[in-house]
Amino acid sequence: MSRTNIRPQRIGDFPKIYRDTLAHWCAFRNLGFGADDIFFGFGAVDYQTNMVHLQLQTQGKKFTVVMGQLPGATRSKVIKTWMRMATLAQESEMAERDACYRDHLIGSNVDYFAAFVLGIQAKGIVIPELPELTPHAGQA
Repeated sequence: MSRTNIRPQRIGDFPKIYRDTLAHWCAFRNLGFGADDIFFGFGAVDYQTNMVHLQLQTQGKKFTVVMGQLPGATRSKVIKTWMRMATLAQESEMAERDACYRDHLIGSNVDYFAAFVLGIQAKGIVIPELPELTPHAGQA
C-alpha cells in the first residue's frame, strides 16, 4: 500500500503543507488570538488558485498567511484532511503539537517569527500577548 493511502495517525504523518499550517495556527494562538479568530482556507488568494492559507480575522481587520498551492486538489478533500489534522492536534499531547511548531521556522527562527508579528501589526492588528523576541540560549 502506498503512503498516500495510509491514514495519518500522528501530526508528523500529515503532508508538510498541513504541518506548516498547524505551526502557524499555533503561532497565532501563542500570540493570544482566539481559535474563533483563525480560519483555515483553500481557494484563490491574490488571484492564485488552490492556495492553502490561514486567515486571522480580528479587530475588524484580516491578515492572511499563504502556506502553499495544491494544484488539482479538491476543496472537499483539502478541508477534510485539515479537519482530521485539527482533530488529531486537539487530541494529541502538547509535546507533539509543540514539536510541529518548533520544526517550522515560525517556531524556531526569531527573525521569521518577528517578520510574522510585524506583518500582523502592519495590518493594524494589536497583538494580545506579544512575547519578548530576544534569542534563547544557543540561538545567537
